[in-house]
Amino acid sequence: MIKYQYPVKKGDLRFSGSEKKNLAHNDTDIDKIYERIDYDGVPIHMVWTDTPCRQTCWGDGFDIGMTIRSPQIEFVLAQHPWLENDCIYADIVLPANTTLEVDDVMPCVRDGEHFQTMLNMRQAVKPIGESKSDFECVVEIAKKLDMEKEVTIGRTVEQYVEGVYKGMNFDKITPWEEFQEKDYMVIPVSKNWKKLPAGLYEFYKDPVGHPLPTPTGKLEFCSTNLSKYFPNDEERPPYPQWIEKGITHDERLSSSRARTYPLLIITNHPRWRVHAQADDIPWTKEAMTGKIRGFDGYLYEPCWINPKDAEARGIKTGDIVKVFNERGIVLCGALVMERIMPGAVSVDHGARTDIIIPGKLDRGGAINLITPKGLTSRHAGGQATTSFLVDVQRASMEELDKWRREYPEAWNREYDRASGLKANAWVERGK
Repeated sequence: MIKYQYPVKKGDLRFSGSEKKNLAHNDTDIDKIYERIDYDGVPIHMVWTDTPCRQTCWGDGFDIGMTIRSPQIEFVLAQHPWLENDCIYADIVLPANTTLEVDDVMPCVRDGEHFQTMLNMRQAVKPIGESKSDFECVVEIAKKLDMEKEVTIGRTVEQYVEGVYKGMNFDKITPWEEFQEKDYMVIPVSKNWKKLPAGLYEFYKDPVGHPLPTPTGKLEFCSTNLSKYFPNDEERPPYPQWIEKGITHDERLSSSRARTYPLLIITNHPRWRVHAQADDIPWTKEAMTGKIRGFDGYLYEPCWINPKDAEARGIKTGDIVKVFNERGIVLCGALVMERIMPGAVSVDHGARTDIIIPGKLDRGGAINLITPKGLTSRHAGGQATTSFLVDVQRASMEELDKWRREYPEAWNREYDRASGLKANAWVERGK
């Protein structure tokens, strides 16, 4: 059970949803006016998540958090092993197993597409506490609703694992019983591999007789399908080209917004964690590029900034800085170095959130909170969060003191000097 859900306060509510409007509100109607949040025309009143990291891993994370806090969302259920970012909005958190606590099968993928081996992942440790697998969490709730048979279809976990293996036809290579003994399966190479042509050699010799699996059968430097189905997509044309800005993005230094936010921020995938996982490992935080310890003892996410930009702003290594744009403020620790070019700054993606002011201010360094919302284009679902416009300023003592006075509970969560925020900063009940 979560004890601190960021109650909606007058003046800090932002709206989000299908109609994309900013609605005015005052002290009397804050609980009545909000934008309708729906999916395909059906209003959403509950969120059930088993991947609670959208604030840190997707675009415009502050907006995601404020949407979850909408009065329309009456209940939030999360299931997760590590209490990741979105769990702090949940009414109930179900403790889920890690992969070390379950029996499963794991394919090993070569070149991002082709399966090469399948491993039998046997349970390494017994489940910790009352934690259960994601499947078991769903089944336990189904039991309460008298829907267990509809959910499981009468199958056990073991039968589902076997079904996955056989459903991929791996049993035709290594029977299930043999796989259970060996704990691995390797897809064999062709017996005639020495006679098989290399790569695109047959296409090279005879493009007509050995066409490629493209609409034209040829190498396409201009995509036939994009030209056919999306001829007017300004941001994803049928052939690669440089596009300075588009209808969903205007995040270049040539933008008029750069007069207000003159720095281009780079948000790399981090060296010291995988998305938000492993952000609480003490020894990685000790690395120079792992975390920056502020004067207050807090471990801030590093913001790389060139000495020229730092000098112009009165910033030195170790200072607490505000990385901000119109979407909000993320506090970081300054790391002044020549390894970042002038006019650009860098904050790694994936830090855990530590929201001080909902929709406005984060102390944890979760830079995706202020990334753009737009996708790759109107017709492509990819994120576009790698670089965008911000400014960086040194956080003054007056600002920090003001935030401490106005949000004492948020500012004084229980904190471990080595690993960061403790789970009991959020959890109200549970073992």
